[in-house]
Amino acid sequence: MKKLFSIIALFFLFSLCVHIGRALADVAANAQIVNQATLSFDDGSGLQTVNASVTVTVALVPGAPTLDAPADGVIAYAGADTPLAFVYTIIAGGNGPDTYTIAGPILSQTNNGNSASVTVPLPFDLGATITTGGSSATVLQVPSDGNNSDSAVNGIAVDDMVVVNGEARQVAAISDSATGTATITLSAALTSAPGVGVSVLEQRTFTLIVNSGTIVASGTDIVVTVETHASSSAAGFVADEVIATYTSGSATLTKFVRNVDNPNGTTGARSFTVNLSANDYYTDGVTGAPGDTLEYLLLAENTGAGDVTDCTIDDVLPTAFVTLVADAFGGTNEVVYVDGAGAETQLSQESDADAAVIVGASLSVNVGSGAAAASGGTVAGGESVFIVYQVTIN
Repeated sequence: MKKLFSIIALFFLFSLCVHIGRALADVAANAQIVNQATLSFDDGSGLQTVNASVTVTVALVPGAPTLDAPADGVIAYAGADTPLAFVYTIIAGGNGPDTYTIAGPILSQTNNGNSASVTVPLPFDLGATITTGGSSATVLQVPSDGNNSDSAVNGIAVDDMVVVNGEARQVAAISDSATGTATITLSAALTSAPGVGVSVLEQRTFTLIVNSGTIVASGTDIVVTVETHASSSAAGFVADEVIATYTSGSATLTKFVRNVDNPNGTTGARSFTVNLSANDYYTDGVTGAPGDTLEYLLLAENTGAGDVTDCTIDDVLPTAFVTLVADAFGGTNEVVYVDGAGAETQLSQESDADAAVIVGASLSVNVGSGAAAASGGTVAGGESVFIVYQVTIN
């Protein structure tokens, strides 16, 4: 006589209990659910048992990532396709490893003939898993992912950053096996040990680059508005709007003159202070007699918002009619340079360490912040600088 005993046991190779009514995403993707049944019977020779089991792998439930919002950016326009980088932090969504795609559609652009472009990273993977019971503040217990040959658990590897209950930590160690429970050791303890069903989500940064295109009108900024999209394989995308501004400089040069010995003039009068003395200079209508001293003032103005760089003022003296006044400003200095803050510097005409030199009839003065003997400097947006020198009428 045979006796048939059927004992059905559900054996999960991880310690998480899936309660009735909980969503699939409460269990990590790739977790192995093993259902094993045992048949006990007496075949006349004694009690016998046979087993049968079925393994079910938990599927990925995609989730939209979390995306931070970097500040809008401002940079000086430095030529066609000037790049401006925005660094984002992204946190995985879902219950397992997934691929994330970044896009950057341009919403609007000005002063570049619609020539801006956006450079985004190639799609990348982020890991994710969900805790089982028994985690501590430093060592997380999670389901094995069925693959113990990649030194990772559900895409999370050593040195990755993960977010648990809103706290970011670096992964110090991974212990994984093909089945059962894996552990993720954190480099620093969490505020408290996570319970069952807490997401462990990989975090990383990526860079989106907005390229300015080519400026249309100098002195007017380029403004490009981009909507950054981050999406997982099957979930919707999250978006962040960012504005890239490329400031543009626009320089003008105005030449003034005054008659030092016989002040006069009719057009464009403007007062400037040189060597602590304020005088009117003119753009036209100045007369002079042989032997009179003329003082020329060359004003460089940046009327835009952005910098102009490599600034040099060149002037050719009409030597058939005038002679440069040597040592006009004390010592051996022939040129006064006044910077954007009104500070004066006396420069000599010799080819030496300062920023002025005369070769033949040509006067060259490097101006702006950082100017030196070998290179011009920078004049910031809204700033003006000028040089002054004197000649006598032959």
